[in-house]
Amino acid sequence: MSNISYRFVRVTDYYPQYLKRYYDKNQSVCSKSYNEQYQLLTSDSFEIVSSYSKNLSKLNGVEAYDIISNATVLQEKWRKENNLAADISKQDLILEQLKQLKPNVVWIDDFSLIDEKWNLKLRQEVPSIKLLLGHICAPYNDEIKEKFKLFDIMFTCIPCMKKDLNAQGIKTYLLYHSFEKSILDRINQNNLFPETNFLFSGSLYPGSGFHKSRIEYIERMLKSGINIDLYCNLESFRKVLTKKIMYYTINAFKSLGLAKMIDKVSFLRKNKSYGDLPIKYYSKKLLASTKPPVFGIEMYQLLAKSKITFNIHGEVAEKCAGNIRLFEATGVGTCLVTDWKDNITDLFEPDKEIITYKTVDECIQKVKWLIDNPSEREKIALAGQRKTLEYHTVENRAKKLNEIIKEELVYKTS
Repeated sequence: MSNISYRFVRVTDYYPQYLKRYYDKNQSVCSKSYNEQYQLLTSDSFEIVSSYSKNLSKLNGVEAYDIISNATVLQEKWRKENNLAADISKQDLILEQLKQLKPNVVWIDDFSLIDEKWNLKLRQEVPSIKLLLGHICAPYNDEIKEKFKLFDIMFTCIPCMKKDLNAQGIKTYLLYHSFEKSILDRINQNNLFPETNFLFSGSLYPGSGFHKSRIEYIERMLKSGINIDLYCNLESFRKVLTKKIMYYTINAFKSLGLAKMIDKVSFLRKNKSYGDLPIKYYSKKLLASTKPPVFGIEMYQLLAKSKITFNIHGEVAEKCAGNIRLFEATGVGTCLVTDWKDNITDLFEPDKEIITYKTVDECIQKVKWLIDNPSEREKIALAGQRKTLEYHTVENRAKKLNEIIKEELVYKTS
């Protein structure tokens, strides 16, 4: 299989907040060509998706590119340079780029692009495509799940999700998140974040499959008086109110014996997971304690200035560990405190490379111990970083992905 060559294109979307900040800080790039903009953006970005293409490109026989579907400035430049109509749809614009690139393997993160009609058109108009790959590590509804069947294979970072999808007849591989080690060359440059004892950076979204437990844990820690620095994505009051209305609406249908109607009404079907659990707004203390979220290199700089980083998986992970913060935190050398999961020992050695907890009280107790025992904390942080830099890098994951792709290409052509 070593002599198999292929061209890989990942159709992905970056964090919208990261893109906004990038273009706000680099307004002059808008006048540059598509190729210049692409090189500058992907060089600046430490999104795991762009790091995959960079690492795949280092492997023999692999050409790898990204199409950043929600980078509107970049996409508009490509449209103009290729003389396409101003009202071209997003789907058709991506299709035109794929026709030009002629990939053998296409990986799609942006599920808003793909449907049965577009999938058929894609395979007809880009006959070079041998494999269509999908990737899911987040909560999904029934409508998105139907789209999984359009892919040749799926990838996920969550072992529990892999098991569930395989049981439904959807061929799925496990590919854990990872750390881009070249980040270490940049995190100390102009790092203006203050040093902090205990940090959480990430999203806090109410609703089934999202961050109910995470919000409850942070609320409890704040009430306990423990000092945790929060840099978080919070949902607006209007968004949370909409989710609460959906919760009551869906449960009203169920109580009236109209549960079957939920699947027949598109709006209800898309949001029916919000009927699973009561939805609350954030406490005043949490709102007052939260600073705006940070992205890209700034997020890694923030983690690097923290002695201890808190992690807890979203409900979608169930009993399995696999979120990206495991590797971001350990990669930059902060001491990770994370929730116990059945597979955690497959990734790190608890109490030596990371600290785990099973309850919020245990979490608070261990964080206080780490703060009071800096030498032990530093040993754990260094051991966790060594493990990540040896086993959990994007370079290693890209090699595994390459092996899977080659095996699948051989299977497809045999």
